[in-house]
Amino acid sequence: MKQEEKTRLTRERIINAGIKEFGSKGYSGASINSVSDSGIAKGLLYHNFSSKDELYIECLRVCFDRFTERLSCGGETGGISEYFASRTAFFDENREAASMVLEAVIDPPEKHLDKIARLRKPYDEMNAEWIKRIVSSGRLRDNIDENKAMKYLSVMQDMFNWYCCNPKYRSRPFEGMISLHEEKLPEIFGYMLYGIMKEE
Repeated sequence: MKQEEKTRLTRERIINAGIKEFGSKGYSGASINSVSDSGIAKGLLYHNFSSKDELYIECLRVCFDRFTERLSCGGETGGISEYFASRTAFFDENREAASMVLEAVIDPPEKHLDKIARLRKPYDEMNAEWIKRIVSSGRLRDNIDENKAMKYLSVMQDMFNWYCCNPKYRSRPFEGMISLHEEKLPEIFGYMLYGIMKEE
């Protein structure tokens, strides 16, 4: 096996161990020691990644790439139910990767906000395009245009994310916070689009 291939496989192994660690414990609870305890020599780990932060950012990049690719293949061109089915399937099949993505979306580590914003940009753009397509395919109220609708949905999305990481709910385990978000998101999105009351 060529050295380049060995290096690639080693980095891949470290990244997969890192995703498992960060995805199960969150950024603040994860540690390099625990990644090393999974069977990766600490010297090898530090040869490839200089710090917990460098490993976290690379793991998160991989997770966002996988998540965005999955949504692009399974839900971007479909309707609401297809989109949420793709999200659910990714979450079920890639629990730790999905948890890393959702933590970065709803409760990102403050010291990495700028880097996370760059990493999630393709995901955000894909999401915005999907929402724009949903909005443009329906009938808006007379006083609402597409731009107003998109701003409203963006604000509501931010409020929902805040709700999920509100201190009132922070006593629940990290996994519970993520599950709350994914469980409620389809219902909340339906309310955001169609409201809750019939006009008289």
